[in-house]
Amino acid sequence: MPMRIFFSLIILMLTLALSAHAKEIVCPPAATQLAPLKYTVDGDLRTLALCDVYRFHGGVCPGVTMAFRAVAYGLELLYGNEPPELADLLIINKAPGGPMDLLDLMIKGDNPALRTWPPTGMVNSADNFSFQLLDKSKLKMVTVKLNQGLWPDDWFILRDKNRQGTITAEEEKKRLSDRQHVIATFPTKSYTELFGQPQVDTFVIWGEIEPGEMDKRIRNYRRQNRGQ
Repeated sequence: MPMRIFFSLIILMLTLALSAHAKEIVCPPAATQLAPLKYTVDGDLRTLALCDVYRFHGGVCPGVTMAFRAVAYGLELLYGNEPPELADLLIINKAPGGPMDLLDLMIKGDNPALRTWPPTGMVNSADNFSFQLLDKSKLKMVTVKLNQGLWPDDWFILRDKNRQGTITAEEEKKRLSDRQHVIATFPTKSYTELFGQPQVDTFVIWGEIEPGEMDKRIRNYRRQNRGQ
């Protein structure tokens, strides 16, 4: 079988699997009450609900929940009630996992083959729950960062223990409780409760990133690190 056909079949199977899994996801009530993200693509209005991101991600995710609120806040600070043109927007993210799926779905669309893989060195940490949004048309930017103390300190420790099968019953109880707390309460908290009051700044950028360049550099970087 030619390799091109083989990879096409793999992508098709992955797409079908994700679609089948998406139907099983029950969106929590708190998430359904949130207004969708709004933006335009070549002048056409698009909306993206938190439940849509859960389905694309493959499950209800605390990281997706946090990132959705952060991006929504950043858009409000930069654009008010006016939906931005997506081509005018740049977003810088330091957190892997759910936040990346949110931004992939928003910027790239719902093709799973276009998912962004985190480069080596991009680690899970509440300190990395920080998102920079830049409006190229107005030269304005804002950094939205989760307030300290809102994310449990042992979150990623317990997550890793769960994946390794070494978690205790008491730790598992806390892990599940923490997950439900974020999923249920982050959609209901105000932006300032979650992220404080970020300042909108004026910026200038030198250099450029061409379309597709970031994905190419990530692939090359991951390949180099696998060989070390």
